Amino acid sequence: NDTTLQELQVQGIVTLPTPTTAHLTYAGNLLAGVLDEAIQKGLTKPVAEWKEGYRWLGSEVIAMLDAAITAEKVPETTWPALHERGLAEEEKDPDTKVVKKVVNQAGQAVLECYFMLEPELAINKELAEYIKKAPEGPTEAIHLPVEGNQKELLEAMRLIAYSIPNGEVVTFTGLGQAVKRVLNMGVTREDGDIITASILENVARVADDEEISPEALIVLEELNLVINGETLTPAGEAALDAWRIYKDQVEQPLRTIALSEPEVELLLTIERLHEKYANDPHRLVDLNEIHRELVERQIAKFEKIAAEYGRYMDTMPKRKSRILKAFLETKDKMRWFEDNFNLREMLYALEAFNLISESVSQNGHTIFELTPFGKEVAEDQKQATRQISSTGLKTLMHANELFLAPNIEWVKQARDEKLLGEFEASQSGRFYEDLAGRIERLPLMTALMADIFKKIGSKGTSVDELLKSYTDPLHKEEARWALEQLEAFGWVEVLADGNIVETPAGELMDMAISAVPSGFGAPLNPTIYRVIKAISQVGTLYVKERKIRMLPKNLKTAIKYSGLSEEAFEKAYVAAREAHYLGKNSVNEAGLHILEAVEQLNQ
Repeated sequence: NDTTLQELQVQGIVTLPTPTTAHLTYAGNLLAGVLDEAIQKGLTKPVAEWKEGYRWLGSEVIAMLDAAITAEKVPETTWPALHERGLAEEEKDPDTKVVKKVVNQAGQAVLECYFMLEPELAINKELAEYIKKAPEGPTEAIHLPVEGNQKELLEAMRLIAYSIPNGEVVTFTGLGQAVKRVLNMGVTREDGDIITASILENVARVADDEEISPEALIVLEELNLVINGETLTPAGEAALDAWRIYKDQVEQPLRTIALSEPEVELLLTIERLHEKYANDPHRLVDLNEIHRELVERQIAKFEKIAAEYGRYMDTMPKRKSRILKAFLETKDKMRWFEDNFNLREMLYALEAFNLISESVSQNGHTIFELTPFGKEVAEDQKQATRQISSTGLKTLMHANELFLAPNIEWVKQARDEKLLGEFEASQSGRFYEDLAGRIERLPLMTALMADIFKKIGSKGTSVDELLKSYTDPLHKEEARWALEQLEAFGWVEVLADGNIVETPAGELMDMAISAVPSGFGAPLNPTIYRVIKAISQVGTLYVKERKIRMLPKNLKTAIKYSGLSEEAFEKAYVAAREAHYLGKNSVNEAGLHILEAVEQLNQ
């Protein structure tokens, strides 16, 4: 079967030394051995019994293995698929006697083989035309055109990937998107390959002012990747980016954002106040002004919701329904606002995502203003005010990875939030995807986030297991949002199979907040962090003690470095001491963990 041999060759599983002979590569031979052993042991069906179209391996299976090995357990969502392939088994812990589903040796060997394989990149005119008209995704797999074995070749080259667990969603990978960009810039020719690894490498050599053969240069100029023998065209620069991704195929740390609808409205409120007082230097956008304006806006908003959608209250998200019900039942609207919105916590969230800044006015007042990033978000949200979830944004991020595609639930959420259209990311989605990579984060851990974080723990859990403990639909909804925040702030990652794991920064944060006394409330916010950071800047590190000491005379300098008012600094300083991040004039080990965690977040 010529097409099957072609797909195996492109994947790096076989080599074809002559047109009539085929040999397994080293990695291909290992892979064949794993399959043969699984069949011999009765772990999976013999090849002769496979139904037409059955895939023992594919990008979705690789993603299942990768997620399960990362989390050190196989969730119920992917257990049937991995178990029937002979790649997962049940294992009893010798100490606890608890039975756990894990990836077995065969599954681990398959993943090792996958990373060992060196797929080819060979795109001719026919395949190039297919790539240009195929949807970039993420989108339902049924939207991929069926033309010969073109989509199989794209998956073999790792240019597209399918979703866990059944391949319902397809997306161009990070490399696939880069190749698609090059082709969409008009790079083509009638005969021969248009994009190969050697063509991309020659582009890189021209960019580095290295010599290439005259024949190779003719090809680059024919493809309009290079002009005048030495200058990259815009298409050539895109090809250089594709080469970088091809050579450095490593997973990037997940960077997302989570903004609730009330937080977005707060951002717009601060912007509105600055516009209103632009010509009045005596009016400051401080906490009191923000509170007054936001209360008015929320009352007006819920009056409108009550008039237009009040009869549909039961179909609304639980928290919104509860707030609307309370709004209709009370005459004390100020009390209603205080009971349902935590202004200070929302300000912390916006500051932690670098959307607003807190500073001190000339007369010592704490004031707030939008950062350049905040102004960009406000501009987008004016067109359609809505929440932005980590899950919705992650749907686009996963498409940038090596072999991952977001699952169908993520895709639906991204569409609800207007981040994703039917076939590819929306302009708004591209904006937030780019923004998430540009902002510098500050740490935040609310009381609910801390509660969820402790339940996840260093060993991790799954979304289903986590939410099982919440029987009230409202509490379950709030827990889900806290999980979105934990991921967006970089403390955990929710994998495509539903497993939840701590990130490296999360592991440091876990150690930091373990020292916080029970009943403390919200363990960490940007203001507390700014105090810890400022003291570390004016203090001296004692390596053996894992402590930074500050001379009392440097306190005023620390306050200046923090950018806080004296009153705000003092309150946060007291809170940081009560949380055991600080000593009297020192940063303790827990505080050092926080500094290290934030450094990890922003690398």
